[in-house]
Amino acid sequence: MAFSYQAKEIAAPIEVEDLIESVRKAYRGDGVEAMHAVAGKLQSLAANREYLRDALIAKLERIAGEQNLVSFAPQSFIIHRAPPFSLRLNLWLPPAGSARKIAQEARVYSYDQAHDHNFTLLTVGAGGPGYKTRIFEYDIESIQGYGGEHVEMQHLEDTMLPMGKAMIYRPHRDIHVQLPPEAPSMSLNLLIEEKEIVETPQYYFDLATSSVVPMNDNEIGRRVSFLESVGHFADESCASLLFDVARQHRNPEVRAGALHAIRTGFPGRQPEVESIARADGHPLVLRELRDPEAAHA
Repeated sequence: MAFSYQAKEIAAPIEVEDLIESVRKAYRGDGVEAMHAVAGKLQSLAANREYLRDALIAKLERIAGEQNLVSFAPQSFIIHRAPPFSLRLNLWLPPAGSARKIAQEARVYSYDQAHDHNFTLLTVGAGGPGYKTRIFEYDIESIQGYGGEHVEMQHLEDTMLPMGKAMIYRPHRDIHVQLPPEAPSMSLNLLIEEKEIVETPQYYFDLATSSVVPMNDNEIGRRVSFLESVGHFADESCASLLFDVARQHRNPEVRAGALHAIRTGFPGRQPEVESIARADGHPLVLRELRDPEAAHA
């Protein structure tokens, strides 16, 4: 289950360098184990109000100094990098205003979107009462990952992230859905980006039907969408690259997307598509043989 550490009565503030030094010492390849070791340290960093204030000031200065904020994220932003570790600050607002504004902000804040993480995450409440969250558990090895696929999941708890409380979310194990807080809130995240985990896609879920929701708004989804589109315009100069992606890419969704593009742009090369899919053997890739349209619905 997701692990919780209740707020300390007294959390002596520390500097960000103290946290990073501790997590470097603790991390030996198991992200969840390392997060257990430094949960108290992150609680202490969240108690450093000057550090959090300075992070917000830096964001404000970016708005004041830049005219074109094409990569600006209003709700969640990295405030420190020390690869493979990073710190992220998140702002959470309760619904307010018109129905259109509420719907728009729900998308910005990812409210009511059940999802897992493809990285190890430790979070602590850093201001306000905190968002509400429902937490479920699933086994990623039990799914192939296509849209509409049924997922066996177990409800673990409904909880909140008030100021000072820390929680660890296990990658590809814990599903959670964030619900709006009762008052403006803030959280501080420590992330470990483990290469073998990050290369596996993050999944979104429909809790009403216990199924996978196809999402294009992530790194893998954006690549697959591009491949599906380029298949309509590809000529022979693109074909060899598409075949390279179909044979060699590490991610099966991307390999399947490349085969879909080849099928779209080069219908005469169907035998090669079938040969590559069978040699690949991954269920997501093999779906291109059975029902290619449904595979990308």
